[in-house]
Amino acid sequence: MKPHSIQNTKTISRRTFLALSGSLSLSLAALTIPLPSEAAKFNRHLFRVSTSRLAMGTVVTMIVVHESRAQSEEAMGLAFAEVERLSSIMSRHKSDSHISQLNADGALTDVPPEVMEVLRSSIHYHAITQGTFDITVKPIVDLYKKSFAEKGVPPTPEVLRETLDRVGTGHVMLSQKAVSFARSSMGVTLDGIAKGYIIDRAMSVLRQQGIQHAFVNGGGDIAAYGGKGGNKPWQIAIQDPWRDDQYKEVLTLQSGAIATSGNYEVYFDQEKLFHHLVSPIAGLPARETASVSIRARNAMEADALATAVFVMGPLMGSEFIKRTSGIEGFIIDKSGAELRSDDWKGCLVG
Repeated sequence: MKPHSIQNTKTISRRTFLALSGSLSLSLAALTIPLPSEAAKFNRHLFRVSTSRLAMGTVVTMIVVHESRAQSEEAMGLAFAEVERLSSIMSRHKSDSHISQLNADGALTDVPPEVMEVLRSSIHYHAITQGTFDITVKPIVDLYKKSFAEKGVPPTPEVLRETLDRVGTGHVMLSQKAVSFARSSMGVTLDGIAKGYIIDRAMSVLRQQGIQHAFVNGGGDIAAYGGKGGNKPWQIAIQDPWRDDQYKEVLTLQSGAIATSGNYEVYFDQEKLFHHLVSPIAGLPARETASVSIRARNAMEADALATAVFVMGPLMGSEFIKRTSGIEGFIIDKSGAELRSDDWKGCLVG
């Protein structure tokens, strides 16, 4: 499978990335491919420039189609710099990030505008998803991780109930430039929304630099703009949640975004029963769904809603997709049954 023809939404592991670093560190010039057929159509010589870097805990790949290799390289360099800048202030895994400071102190003043934008968007998605998208689920995720690491078993119902008292977006207080928690020992994770936001910002940088055909994939959060050139759309492969080397289907994307949430990447137990996509209401892993892919106007929206629909479950999730304008969806439940929105079907290849 050539990376410029079909893009896989699967997250590449850190180990896999390092193993491939020899090829990924090739110069951009070596990865530049002339596109004579498309160049003829536009009466100019186009180049496809592609590069991948490790960022946000995954592999971020950018592909640009443009007549200038130098402009493509410069634009992608600026876009990657934006990815690094934003991930450094939004990651809960970096002790000096603004989100880590908020979690440690329970309050934060002089909040960067980008962080505030993501926090306000998180509150919006919490409201429209009836609470299934909730950035304050961090104490529950931390509880499962600690319980399995120390005892090899899930937390007791009593401890889980106590921890749930610290969960709820309604306890996040925002002012113009500050944020605080209304309850002690709360915490937020932007894992279900920040990556999409950062991918959108990277795409904005590319467009500001005059790039008219671009593709950005950050571990399954994908944004595309302008097709591949010659009025040809990008093609996106949706991974089979049970088979790493197979795809469920391929669909086209001219401009817009797609994000996939699945229970096959992060587990706390060896039996793979307890994963990171937990319900903020019940405090339990969502078990009825195997994979959710959402196509939306931007990657932040696709990211957040893929997470929310996964937690909702197949039936409630499919109804949510139907009544929400501007999105399309593909759900695979735990038995392998597949649910597609009508507009999603119209984008399939073949």
